[in-house]
Formats: sequence, C-alpha cells, structure tokens
Amino acid sequence: MTENALRVWIAGFACLVLAACASSGNRPVDFGSTEKAAEETAPLGGASLDLRRANMARMYEDLMHFRTALDDAEQRGDRTTQVALQHFVDAYIGMHLDPMLAGEWQSRHPELWGVDADLRLAKAQVLARMRERARANAVLEEVGTRYAGREDMLVHYPPGNQSPLGKAVQLIRDGD
Repeated sequence: MTENALRVWIAGFACLVLAACASSGNRPVDFGSTEKAAEETAPLGGASLDLRRANMARMYEDLMHFRTALDDAEQRGDRTTQVALQHFVDAYIGMHLDPMLAGEWQSRHPELWGVDADLRLAKAQVLARMRERARANAVLEEVGTRYAGREDMLVHYPPGNQSPLGKAVQLIRDGD
C-alpha cells in the first residue's frame, strides 16, 4: 500500500509541476525588457534625482576606466585583451548605459544636463577607441541635436579639463 501511495504522490507532484510550467499567468522576468519602471518615467526630484546623478557619474567613471584600459591594451599590442574588453564594453553599453540615456528628460533637466552631456561624450569617445566610428558619430549627432543652442556649455572633455560642448564634439570627431 505504501508503494502505491508513493506512486500516486509522485504522479500528482509531476502533474502539479507540469501545470505550473504550462500556466501562462506566471511568465519569467525578462531582464532585457525595454519597458521602463514607473519611477524611471516619473519626474525626479530630491533623493531620486541624487541617485540618478550618482548613477550617471559612476557610469561616466566606468567609461573613463574602459577608455584607459582600451588604450593600455592597444599600447601593449595585446589584441586578445583588446577584443575581449571591446565585447565587454559593448555589452555594458547595451545593458546599462543605453537604457539610462534612452530618455530625453535628463538632457533638459538643469541639474543633470551637464552630467548627461559628459556621459554621452564619454560613450562616443569609447566607441571611437573601439574603432566603432559610425556608432560614435551617431552619438555625436544625437548630442548635437539634444544640445542645439547650448554648444558653449562646459563639459569635461578632454578628461581632466573643461571645454565648450561644440569644441569637445569636434575634438572627438577629429580623433582627439
């Protein structure tokens, strides 16, 4: 009797597992989704604004480190490291940076537009270092349209210095 009860219990458990797998109500989370959370689409102020600024500043620093690492690998002639780093940076840009820069509000927000412009220029510079000139030029064109009329705004380019946005865009286009 216990053997039959065990078989019934296993069969019942298997049915429950199959039913759970087949149900359409519980879909797995899509971490690559393009949908934005409500707090990302809402206007930010206070602590949320500070958090967004800190995230953007951290990503800017990450891009500067990536640029330095790409330059170092190129100077050493280490093609394997350079290619691996390019793949990593490309994934980082696609998964983390592009979703953050997808909105337009931070380009118009007076407390964030400087950090936003710095971040976009850093992205263009890293893409140029990766020999992705078409993508870098697309980013620079986007910067030109987003910041039309604000070409005299100071940005952190070249790294460690400040220059007007229009001059920084031209320096990146000319290959530094």
